[in-house]
Amino acid sequence: MHLFLENSRCGDDGFVHSIFNDAIASMDRYTQIRREIHRYPEVSNNEENTARIIENELDALEIPYVSGIAGHGIVATIAGSKPGKTVGLRADMDALRIQEDNQVEYKSSNMGCMHACGHDAHMAILLHTGNLLQSMRETFSGKIKLIFQPAEEMSPVGGSRRMLASGAIDDLDVIYGLHVWPDLPFGHVGIKSGALMAASDHFLVKIYGKASHAAQPHEGIDSILVGADFVKNVQSIVSRRINPLRTAVVSIGMFNGGVRYNIVAPECTLEGTVRTFDVQTRNQVQDEISSILEKTCNMYGAKFDLKYERGYMPVINDKYSLSIIESAALSLFGEENVHYVEDPSTIAEDFAFYLESIPGAFVWLGLTHDGFRQALHTSKFDLDERIIPRGAALLTQTAVQYLNKM
Repeated sequence: MHLFLENSRCGDDGFVHSIFNDAIASMDRYTQIRREIHRYPEVSNNEENTARIIENELDALEIPYVSGIAGHGIVATIAGSKPGKTVGLRADMDALRIQEDNQVEYKSSNMGCMHACGHDAHMAILLHTGNLLQSMRETFSGKIKLIFQPAEEMSPVGGSRRMLASGAIDDLDVIYGLHVWPDLPFGHVGIKSGALMAASDHFLVKIYGKASHAAQPHEGIDSILVGADFVKNVQSIVSRRINPLRTAVVSIGMFNGGVRYNIVAPECTLEGTVRTFDVQTRNQVQDEISSILEKTCNMYGAKFDLKYERGYMPVINDKYSLSIIESAALSLFGEENVHYVEDPSTIAEDFAFYLESIPGAFVWLGLTHDGFRQALHTSKFDLDERIIPRGAALLTQTAVQYLNKM
């Protein structure tokens, strides 16, 4: 079902055309900023140089800001011609511990670290948005806050909760964000009401058996055997315990154990993740993991420790807030470039915590064209930088349209 609203004054074709043209006209500047950020990536809570690049551009644009929020976070404020509501627009800042495998002139110069999730583009898009909005302050009432958030990748903690706790965005009436998305065609805006992305939990299991000579296994308790049985048994949660009309993922990503090839392993460690979209299923999966682990270990006489961490909430879009960004996308790019997402992604995003406290919406911005698709969180991830003015035009139109409807 479309959530289209009739365009406001700011949705006039000429006005929208001007926003997109202005974004394209200043694309080169923000392409270079994106490349500078890409060249010098910094992982969660270390975004010091990244913050300086952002601050330098905000200074050049004469946009006031407060820095050092939640670590290296920044909140800049653009005031319109009259008092009114306050819109938040957010970009994430951190890179990943991945060695880049691209041969480009802006390749990461920080060994073992790269922007493999598009956060460099998100920051360039938001700075570009600031440039557009600063030049058109007379066209809207209220305020727009540009939120540059550190540590998005630091699940299960993440930087959004610290940004919220800082008090710097307590006055927001609505918040918007976007993510570049390889699973959509280039420039398409992915729209979905309700659950768009999953909750992400992390669990760590330690199983304690008893060492013995491998030639005399009956004298020990093989923790690796217990762990392997747990891995097999835990897969029955999704296939046999969860309502098939609900969605859940349980994956074991790490299994380590043993000290020597001819010793029955006294200990092993497993780590995994759980992805769900609703509280009931989330609670059920956690309870089932605990129960299966206990029963499996008891069967073999082993002991265990379980550390289960609740990570990011599911990204749940507010229907009205989403209708504004949908209307902006339709005005800017036409219906052929608006994609109505049917199935949510089991990838997680800490933008979810903003949406738990503030009405808002999160959308995807497609990257794939001419058969070129590079997955997020991989060493060869890169993007067509023509996505930057498209993202900036979308956020600009959305913010102004929201304020002028109020």
